[in-house]
Amino acid sequence: MKIIKAKKAPDQGTESVSSPKRSKRQTTTTGNGTVVQSWAGVAGRWLFYGVAVLMALGALCGFLAFTRPTTPVQLTTDTSTNSQNQEAGAFAQAYLAAWLTATTNDRDELDRYTRTTGSAITGTTSTEYRDLTVVSTKESGNLSTVIVSASLQATSGDGNTEDAASWTPYWYQITVQSNEDGGMAPVGLPAPISMPAISSAPQLGYPSRVANREVEATVADFMTAYLTGTGDVTRYVSPETTINAISPAYWTKATVRSLASSEEVPDRTPTAGQTAQVLVDLNLTRENTTKPAQYVLDLTVRDGRWEISSLNSAPNLAS
Repeated sequence: MKIIKAKKAPDQGTESVSSPKRSKRQTTTTGNGTVVQSWAGVAGRWLFYGVAVLMALGALCGFLAFTRPTTPVQLTTDTSTNSQNQEAGAFAQAYLAAWLTATTNDRDELDRYTRTTGSAITGTTSTEYRDLTVVSTKESGNLSTVIVSASLQATSGDGNTEDAASWTPYWYQITVQSNEDGGMAPVGLPAPISMPAISSAPQLGYPSRVANREVEATVADFMTAYLTGTGDVTRYVSPETTINAISPAYWTKATVRSLASSEEVPDRTPTAGQTAQVLVDLNLTRENTTKPAQYVLDLTVRDGRWEISSLNSAPNLAS
């Protein structure tokens, strides 16, 4: 008969070493440091996470501050001024249009800008106009002095033939007040003024006549391709320059009359990088009509030949 020995039970309060699994809840006694260490571990982890987040936010703020462009104070001021000028100009245009078209029986539009009751508006025919354009705007505080031009229609005839209409440009001065609430108001009525006197044309700064045959040929071929659409403009233009031909072409022929340069261009084999600025006088023709025109071109030598490097907006003046 087999005798089975009973196992000795563990002492109370002491965890059995041979226990297959421990309780998930750890038994602790006051003063052994287990609770303190547990809370310190949790706090340490949260402290680490907090420091990491703060460091990331600091890096992000530093990056944004570094990459954010500096606000151009002067540019902001200029933009505001230009905006006020543009608004005053548009207001003056509309005010002048209402003033020109007002009649005895129809002055409602003008009354939106200024009180006209009792004013000397007579006649039932409005003044016809076109090409209403702001010529200039001068600002002084909250007042803007605007010059507006308009072409007015006039007719001429002897009564037996159909009247021929013609359009004559006239200039008007209008003062506009800009209010703090963003509104605008005319100061007084439009004042017709004379156009500025036409001065004599200034002397241009191209004293040398171009006698270089290659330059002459390049310019002539380029102007023909650019103005008439005959030929390829890119054949005469530097690779880094973008100049597109006028399309659709209006003129059917471009004839170069003369070439002048700011400095002498010798008639010899050009050297790489050599430049020249030329003033081109030419005639433009369409059907039976011919008009004179003028261009300023920059030319540069590349691979032993002259090419158009730029089409300038204005000629140089003589010093």
